[in-house]
Amino acid sequence: MKFEIAMEPMASPRPRFSSKGGFVKAYMPKEYMAWKAQLLFKWKLLKLKQEVSGKPLFVKLSFYLDPPIAVSKIKKNRAALEAETMPVVKKPDIDNLQKSVLDALNKHAWPDDNQISDIYAKKRYSLRPRIEIEVREVE
Repeated sequence: MKFEIAMEPMASPRPRFSSKGGFVKAYMPKEYMAWKAQLLFKWKLLKLKQEVSGKPLFVKLSFYLDPPIAVSKIKKNRAALEAETMPVVKKPDIDNLQKSVLDALNKHAWPDDNQISDIYAKKRYSLRPRIEIEVREVE
């Protein structure tokens, strides 16, 4: 299955900690939890079936991020932005982008993300921010 989610990619942040009542509790920031919920909501709108074969899965993730103003205003960058060929070599880290998508779709697009044996990811600047996801069985 191959699908696209029209939203700005977000990297998985580090957990936060609070110590109320003498207990230390870990939690994720509210903005991140809201982003994950929105991604899952958009995935459910696509009405795709979960990949439940039990076989190893290959996942391809393409992250298209909104370019900074300094990049988008330069005329020579325009063609690369339109062709979506300009790599992102700054934050967010690609592994944290992967984690956010895999965590959000776990138990929805696949039964458990431990089923993923192969993964490919890229991040590019684009005038149309989105996440493209492809899931297929490993041959």
